[in-house]
Amino acid sequence: MTTEIAPSVLDEFQEQWPDARSDLDPPTASLIDALLERWDSGGGAHLLVEPNDEGSWTVGVRIPDRLGTLSVVSGLFTNSGLDIFRADTFTLVTEVETPLPVRMRRRREPGPQPTVPRRRFPTVAKSRREHALIVFRLRSADGRSPDWKKIRGELGTFADQVSEGDIETARAGVIDRFAHKMRRESHRNEIRAETEISTDSTSYPRHTLLTIRSVDTVGFLFAFTNALTSLRVNVRRARVRTVEGRVEDTFWLTDSSLGKIKSERRLRQARVAAALIKQFTHLLPNAPDPAQALRQFNSLTAQLLARPDWISELHDLESPGVLETLAELMGFSRFLWEDFLRMQHENLFPVLLDPEGLNQVRARNELSEEMKRAASRAASPEERVRVFNEIKDREMFRVDLRYITGRTDFSEFGQEVTTLAEAVVERAFEMSIVNVAERHGLPTEAPCTWAIMALGKFGGRDMGFGSDIELAFVYEGEGRADERGTVNNSTFFEEAVREFLKTVETREHGVFEIDLRLRPYGSKGPMASSLAAFADYYGPSGDVRPFERLALVRMRPVAGDCELARRVISVQEAFVYSAEPLDVDNMLHLRRRQADELVEPGKLNAKLSPGGVVDIEYYVQAWQISRGREDRDARMTGTVEAVESLCSRGYLPEDLSHRLRESYQFLRQLIEALRAVRGHSKDLDVPPPDSKEFDHLAHRLGMRSPARLDAMLGEQMDFARDLWKERPPS
Repeated sequence: MTTEIAPSVLDEFQEQWPDARSDLDPPTASLIDALLERWDSGGGAHLLVEPNDEGSWTVGVRIPDRLGTLSVVSGLFTNSGLDIFRADTFTLVTEVETPLPVRMRRRREPGPQPTVPRRRFPTVAKSRREHALIVFRLRSADGRSPDWKKIRGELGTFADQVSEGDIETARAGVIDRFAHKMRRESHRNEIRAETEISTDSTSYPRHTLLTIRSVDTVGFLFAFTNALTSLRVNVRRARVRTVEGRVEDTFWLTDSSLGKIKSERRLRQARVAAALIKQFTHLLPNAPDPAQALRQFNSLTAQLLARPDWISELHDLESPGVLETLAELMGFSRFLWEDFLRMQHENLFPVLLDPEGLNQVRARNELSEEMKRAASRAASPEERVRVFNEIKDREMFRVDLRYITGRTDFSEFGQEVTTLAEAVVERAFEMSIVNVAERHGLPTEAPCTWAIMALGKFGGRDMGFGSDIELAFVYEGEGRADERGTVNNSTFFEEAVREFLKTVETREHGVFEIDLRLRPYGSKGPMASSLAAFADYYGPSGDVRPFERLALVRMRPVAGDCELARRVISVQEAFVYSAEPLDVDNMLHLRRRQADELVEPGKLNAKLSPGGVVDIEYYVQAWQISRGREDRDARMTGTVEAVESLCSRGYLPEDLSHRLRESYQFLRQLIEALRAVRGHSKDLDVPPPDSKEFDHLAHRLGMRSPARLDAMLGEQMDFARDLWKERPPS
């Protein structure tokens, strides 16, 4: 077993930080000396605690130093309920000599030996090691004495992770605990954290000083150093001072190669980035999920540094209103971050930096006109598609952000998403018609009109995060294209729908995925149907399946020729609201198959499990069919509107109507929260009640605790599951 020979660390510290002692008060200097005197060059952590008279503690820590060490150590204390009001930290570099094993001499062979130069082998190996020496002045946030044994164990675990090269695991754990602390903050930070930031690149030969003077905020040292770590900026020394709620923090910085930050441009970058980080951490308690917000903010800041115009963008982002919106966005949805900020981050700044635009509700014709104007300036079909999708993505992001930041409620959010989808569908198909007509000419049949019908959540104006756009395309009749006569109308519209699917760019199971499965014959049928074929399919002798009667309750026209759409609706109404009784037994049989075959055993699915949202939708649609044949006021496409209409007409009692609306809206908001975070419209399994994800879900839904969400979930799903048993439609 080898032993290590350490140099005099006292001399090393004095040489590396010659002016340090003049800046330290006696308790801090004493603990620094104690940490140095008890030196060993191993990889463990050491903790020394000295109680103070004023109910605070002076705490010394020595631990292996890596990029991010200060962030994790300060986070451990913050998460243990301790406020850091003074800190001094140093990185100490030592050279360690490790004796090497004696080399065995080779056995001499008989006979004369060749003359060779004598080789001298090294007797020791030298290695460079870095340790962080940190002295904190701490006070208890709640008046209780901390559990020093637990803190010592956490520091030891972290030291082991550093030695194994796994510091990111430690950072992730500290961030999660930090988020839990942020949630307990009872206030909302709404004022701007006035901040003065200065840099000094001349006073020290190897370091750049950055000084921040501002109001004190919970966990700032952790959050700030965590962000610097993500920017690959090293903190080699830090001095933290807090007096009467104001801080003056100085950081001795190097770049990622341990070099001094010299250029004026880089110094300006450091100042602006520090201002942004300070403002953002000031607003962290406002985020629905502070841990997610912090991680995504670090990622955003790192991205900005790679952009040539990032400084001006950061200056713009310093607005407190913009930053609060950013904090709420990043703490709400991993999906929105990945899909809009990382992959399409060009949409972020135009929306964030336009507060007036965020407050507007845009009409469909306004959106359509913007898309048309932009397309008219495009030089090619490919350019038109690109510009069209840029507008679609930006507007989808804007509408999402309005909901996330509380500018609109859940019902209004569904209406706004639906309005945008209507404009997108209409404009995209018009573009597709033009492109196909350039190849074949326009379809005839005096002339051949077309209509697009909405179904599902789109038909009910109930869209949300990750909702499908469910459609059926109908054209007037058979015939051939104009004088060219190259294709018949069925081929023309088949190509047009395929062109449409390529025009509306979507991410699988993400925003605005086009779903044509509710068209006649489903995935086996043509992309578009003639009116005659549509009428045959849904006619008395057609091939329509019983469950499609429920699906067509929510059909409505969204684009195309109004007269053709009216004729399509006549076919739909004759089928849905016919005198033929609804086959409830068949519907319940199919519903049981849904739950058995589409839900993984042991999982609870908010949509398809017994008591899921489809139970309420099917139940309301069954009531609409039973009453709608005689009363047109029952023929609503939206679920909530249908419940209200059925109640106002006396078909549903007031108490049942209230419970239906309450359960439906709860389950819909639960589904929207799952989709927003996961970015997957089909993954609607509720996480286990004892999981971290369930805890985050409860917080995102505004519940006081996971237990409250668990109780609410059981109550609402039990009600929906028992609907058919207690009050079947009649």
